[in-house]
Amino acid sequence: MSYQTIIQQGQHKQAPLRADRFAKMTDRLDQCDLPNEAWKPLLGNGYLQTWKGILLNKGVTEIATYPMLLHELQPKTVIEIGALNGGGAIWLADHLELFGIDSAVYSIDIDLSLLDPQAKVDKRVQFLQGDCNKISAAFPPDMLSGLLHPWLIIEDAHINLTGVLDYFHHNGLTPGDYLIVEDTNKIHWQLWQDEWDDREEMEQGSRKMDDLRHWISQYENDYLVDTYYQDMYGYNGSKNWNSILKRV
Repeated sequence: MSYQTIIQQGQHKQAPLRADRFAKMTDRLDQCDLPNEAWKPLLGNGYLQTWKGILLNKGVTEIATYPMLLHELQPKTVIEIGALNGGGAIWLADHLELFGIDSAVYSIDIDLSLLDPQAKVDKRVQFLQGDCNKISAAFPPDMLSGLLHPWLIIEDAHINLTGVLDYFHHNGLTPGDYLIVEDTNKIHWQLWQDEWDDREEMEQGSRKMDDLRHWISQYENDYLVDTYYQDMYGYNGSKNWNSILKRV
């Protein structure tokens, strides 16, 4: 089929409306169509990616799919768990602004000293210092109750995953919100296991997919995998396997 036909028939707009778009995680496998050997350059060289000169720690397929999701979801609140140097939060804020989406962006990290100077002065993002083991201190229930929906929550800290997910599940996530758990691609952790400085983070990160499955087993009817974004580049063609989730 030609691009002209796709455009004329509007099929590029119809894909999100597929009846089978959303799937239970229990119906999906923790595997990927992309060959294992492809992941070393895709993930390893990700640390060469920048946005406005700031390290952009996003996978190459996520760089394509996140903007599409932002445009479709039109989130009123974005919460990023794991700020690192702030490049990801600035990248998200820029896309929200580009699309004319009025959204509050929050980004948390245990050590904000790593923030790039450009990120520190960007008034569109509220950077919060906090510990994922004490997530309620960073995002108190009364604060969350005042945040507008829909939400997009991005977990990218690799610490206390089930505790963080459980907290937001009981304190604000509502139908229509999205939850993305980064780095559930098991090959990702195999590639970095000898080079990661924080051994606790490495150990917890390598269990992320298993921990996510354990957590979701309690709420399998509440969170469905959005296969439109999840499988755009082949089955789980992402560094985030089975973890682009919609609250239903």
